[in-house]
Amino acid sequence: MITAARRLLLLVGFCVSCVPSGAPELPAPASANSLGASDTAAVLAVAAQFGIPSPAHIGHPLSQYVGCPVVILESSVTVDGNRRSWVELWVRRKGRDTGGHRCQVSAPSGGRVEHRDRWVASSEERTERTVWRVHDGDWHVDIALGTDVSYDTATLIVQAVRRHTLVNEIPALLQRFMGDTLPVVDAGDIRAIEKSRESHVYKVKTGEVWGYVLDVSIDAGRVLVHSVGSWIS
Repeated sequence: MITAARRLLLLVGFCVSCVPSGAPELPAPASANSLGASDTAAVLAVAAQFGIPSPAHIGHPLSQYVGCPVVILESSVTVDGNRRSWVELWVRRKGRDTGGHRCQVSAPSGGRVEHRDRWVASSEERTERTVWRVHDGDWHVDIALGTDVSYDTATLIVQAVRRHTLVNEIPALLQRFMGDTLPVVDAGDIRAIEKSRESHVYKVKTGEVWGYVLDVSIDAGRVLVHSVGSWIS
């Protein structure tokens, strides 16, 4: 018998983007120890040009089949109540990739490009990240919220997921394929809540590289689930 989870994967498409990783759980400042001293100094010099003079985290270089190695740096986190924000910068190594192709750095019209030795970054790959810390008693989760999603709405949705009080409003026809019970969703896995094109519907995304996408609405304090899908990076 096909399980409900497998039915979900058969019914939905896959998105090609990921939710930000959630910098508030950054470790203590670390250097990219797989880089040599000169490369590390060059990467730090580039980062300083984009307002990150002392990165809180420097990722290990990501090797790509197409494209040169990339180092992702993150600034320290600024805390303002439940709001947590930081800056992320992708620094790319110049030269050629493993396939022999010349590496390019995206540079929008009027954008900035800074380089030091064989490392280069563009203002197009400098991103300001923000998450909101949603609480349920002593428990919390950090979530990215869309521009039209209020903190109170996010709290209501997250608490409904955590307390297992979601109301199944999936149409009967879809329930024939997906089953009449909602999947078990860990509220701690929620990474983003965005407003759907339908004004009353919110999209709740879970997971880092794959997860569920729940379409929900709010009615008289209840959180109603209208569809369940999945995504994978």
